[in-house]
Amino acid sequence: MDWEPEVKELFEKIVAKVPETFRPMVKPMLHDTAEKKCNERNAGMVNEADLITGLFEITPEPFKAESIDNLKELGVDVQKYIELKEVQDEYRVSWEQFGKAFHPGNVHFAMYVTDRCNQKCVHCAADSHEHRPELTTDQWKHILDNLETSLRKEGKRGVYIWFGGEPTCREDIRELIKYCGDKDYYQALITNGILFDDDFAKYCHDNGMSHVFISVDSADPKKSDEIRGSPNSLEYAEKAAKSGLKNGLFMCGSTTVMKYNIDELENIKELCEKWGVAPYFRAIVKQKKAAENWDDIGLNQDDYKRLYEFKYKETVEAVRSGKGAELPIYSIFEMVPFMERPVNNKELTALEWGVGCQACRVFNGIDVNGDVFPCGYPSNLILGNMLEQSYADIRNSQVFKDIQNKKRTGKCASCHHLELCGGGCRVHAECETGDFFGSFSYCWHENDHEH
Repeated sequence: MDWEPEVKELFEKIVAKVPETFRPMVKPMLHDTAEKKCNERNAGMVNEADLITGLFEITPEPFKAESIDNLKELGVDVQKYIELKEVQDEYRVSWEQFGKAFHPGNVHFAMYVTDRCNQKCVHCAADSHEHRPELTTDQWKHILDNLETSLRKEGKRGVYIWFGGEPTCREDIRELIKYCGDKDYYQALITNGILFDDDFAKYCHDNGMSHVFISVDSADPKKSDEIRGSPNSLEYAEKAAKSGLKNGLFMCGSTTVMKYNIDELENIKELCEKWGVAPYFRAIVKQKKAAENWDDIGLNQDDYKRLYEFKYKETVEAVRSGKGAELPIYSIFEMVPFMERPVNNKELTALEWGVGCQACRVFNGIDVNGDVFPCGYPSNLILGNMLEQSYADIRNSQVFKDIQNKKRTGKCASCHHLELCGGGCRVHAECETGDFFGSFSYCWHENDHEH
């Protein structure tokens, strides 16, 4: 893992102040703990907060006063990090309420196991009008082991989200689910619900499925059928939600926000909550079938701002009212806070791990042929192939690190929101500009002030 140069220097200065007797033990322990803290933020570079809060974590109580004095001599704002450590501990307790697959530090993978589907959605980002050859069961098992082995060497875990197309159309999907269950790999599923009945839900639960996303693109049955190109789509979604809950699964309602449903966000949220599932909203991406229908379904800048305000407002208000530790951790995931910045450690700790662009931080995609995408959406930028390379080698590539460390061009490169925002969705930027590192076309923010 990379370290900020000045933080690496501070690390050496801190270690030099440790008595020689303890130095050989303390140095590797502090190094590993700082990198663990960085992992919890889903970041790719260790910063000062990771180092200092890591030092507090490993320092025995009798030595803490001396450690604080040493930090003050090195010019460190100790009180700030004492408060930050307290806040981090508070949120760590709250994270334990949720399934381990949602904990910070995991890497989520959209596993595109098939192009086949039993619906014809107007916004499909996987529909290329032809079904590409599928990898075999054994090839997908090899990919799973490749990913998990590489991640565990870094102290991370994978979360394998069966995706497509419609993953339940694969005849061997149960075998793949069982393989993950037997190996204790974290896994999830995103489905339209047509084939997700009580028996399938029970099978998922019995094999350790963490959570299931059910596609819910409208609260209106007629509009839902129009969007998903299939009759009774909302009925299938509700049936699947009830089957999952009945069998003890954590269920999420996954909504792709587009022009057709931008006015329904509150209604969709209420419907999901009525069913007992957690609402999750993500913006439509200008790809494949969605690109063909973009004039009818695409978002513009004002629409994107409405989505941002809808997703962000509720979370920030909870944090600012002292209820941040009660938030479901997934409610923060993928938000892009262009217009606001955290004003204290509570806000920062609640938001930092999951806001902004998640490409190469906490998300990758694996395509039908084993190609690796930077995030869960398909992209023209391919990082490697899981049948030809180890995931460790792909993670260590320069392009992977550039994405993870938020290298950007254009307006985004100099924006004071880049640290958290990450320049917005990179696949959106690629779709609009042709450059994965380019500026985010939907951003309304102007760099004409300081915070």
